[in-house]
Amino acid sequence: MKLVPPNGTTVGEIVFRGIVVMKGYLKNPKANSEAFAHGWFHSGDLAVKHPYGYIEIKYRSKDIIRLGGENISSVEVENTLYQHPLIVEASASVVA
Repeated sequence: MKLVPPNGTTVGEIVFRGIVVMKGYLKNPKANSEAFAHGWFHSGDLAVKHPYGYIEIKYRSKDIIRLGGENISSVEVENTLYQHPLIVEASASVVA
């Protein structure tokens, strides 16, 4: 719950609150407490803030693969695969 510096590289989660944000999940107190921690709605979108004030969404926090103590973005895996000339389509997913 700290502000992200507008340097275009530091990643943070997009959180917001206001009169147009939903009140909560119907009959799901666990989801409410997770989504509305510290009084803000946690979107799950991870982004960087640029010097001119706009934000660039990089990926979703649920798309992070934790492997051997490292965090790997499934979007980064897909983008790397797309760069190979023999790969036409790619999709990274995690199965529990």
